[in-house]
Amino acid sequence: MKSVTIKIGDYDLEVINQIFENESQFAPNDPRDELMIELMRQIKDNPKIDLGEDDEDVTKLAESRFSADLGGDGKQVVSKVGQYIEPSEAMQMDGDRCSP
Repeated sequence: MKSVTIKIGDYDLEVINQIFENESQFAPNDPRDELMIELMRQIKDNPKIDLGEDDEDVTKLAESRFSADLGGDGKQVVSKVGQYIEPSEAMQMDGDRCSP
């Protein structure tokens, strides 16, 4: 067993807390999902050491990961490249294929 120390921005910590507000809706599809949920739970629950204010650039990057626009499921649309995307740009599942 190992103990790990990580740094996480205040905004990212807020996002993790928001995720756990809907914890009853978690439905892991795979053991890797269970691992990620447990890691996020430990980030949320373990004691925090205040390292001061987040760097402005770090905060802007963290905020840019989440769009103010909501997707069809009512959740915020997330961009992997850290840019805002419109709900209309999000991929919609259609059977076995995805379509824009």
